[in-house]
Amino acid sequence: MSQIAKVDDKSSLNISLSYLLQIIGVSALAVWGYAHTTERIDFNLRETQNLRANQNKYIFPDIRVLEEQVIKLEKEVIILRTELEAYKRTNNENTK
Repeated sequence: MSQIAKVDDKSSLNISLSYLLQIIGVSALAVWGYAHTTERIDFNLRETQNLRANQNKYIFPDIRVLEEQVIKLEKEVIILRTELEAYKRTNNENTK
């Protein structure tokens, strides 16, 4: 049977420099990829939570502000209608 090599203080490993650089590069790329993927997953999770939290929030201005704007516009419409009727009356009187 074959003997199992013993690992101790005097053990050594011969590896070429190009293979060592490739192993370091692949390891660094794997760590960077994992960190980047984890960051994207966390970002998407936070974004999903924000969307769900904002789903039922009222986006438009307060209803009182909208009511005030409607009332103001209705007043302007009444004024313009009155002015238009007055203009039509004076125009009809001038054409007779």
